[in-house]
Amino acid sequence: MPVDPDIDRAGWTAWRELALAEPVSAEVLGEILDGGQSFRWRRSPDGWVGAFGPRVAELAPAPRGVRWRQPRGAPDVEVALARYLDAEGAQARAADALPWRSDAFLARAMEGRRGLRILRQEPDEALLAFLCSSNKQVAQIRVMVAELADRLGEPLAGGLRALPTWERLARAPEAELRACRLGYRAAFIRDTARRLAGRPDWAAALAGLPTAELEARLAELPGVGPKVAACVALFGFGRLDAFPVDTWIDQALVEGYGLDGWNRRQLARFGAAHYGPAAGLAQQFLFAAMRSGPA
Repeated sequence: MPVDPDIDRAGWTAWRELALAEPVSAEVLGEILDGGQSFRWRRSPDGWVGAFGPRVAELAPAPRGVRWRQPRGAPDVEVALARYLDAEGAQARAADALPWRSDAFLARAMEGRRGLRILRQEPDEALLAFLCSSNKQVAQIRVMVAELADRLGEPLAGGLRALPTWERLARAPEAELRACRLGYRAAFIRDTARRLAGRPDWAAALAGLPTAELEARLAELPGVGPKVAACVALFGFGRLDAFPVDTWIDQALVEGYGLDGWNRRQLARFGAAHYGPAAGLAQQFLFAAMRSGPA
């Protein structure tokens, strides 16, 4: 991935360190930030720079966690960053409880990826990003998300831009959305935006639902099928028991468990049952391993 050349570091704070209960290598940090769960991070000369919600930061690995800095004058992001990266380590404990001791295939996927975790994104951000994801690879989704921010989003600190609100998307002509390289996804985003515009509490209204019901409610939105609903539940609502199945996970379950001929609903049920309450975390290990090969 090319280094982002457009950010002026003169207006940024000094580096600070955020301790993580389970530190990460440079490779694992890259997988977390650019491995198919968030599409808002770009390489910088020192690490990664990006936006999460309305906040901007630059991250780099450090011995006990991550180094971070932010544009001067912006509200301090440390507390939000700790939540975003699960600094307290709940996911490390969840990963240790996965059945890797009795499952050699999962153990191989996890090997060398210590500290891989699910980012805690805002539901709006996750929903918009995964509405772009149908039949697209990570690099292509990143381009669409960047176009939406650049063309329709408000300015943030550090020269970055926010993702557009549902209200802004609802007002956008379909041609303007298609100019963001969305293709047929433009209609889904427009129609979903029209449903959610003026409903700032839509995510809070769903947050208390059991995961299966949450996914069912999300799937009522235009363009949201079972995989996208599971992704939004996992990455936007922090539901570690959600188990999205895409092409990579389909291949992983066939390779690892011989589930040839199973449809994706069956595979999702297998993943949830086999991996348990942190099935979505197992999914992320499998996704990383299938894309890059064993670490």
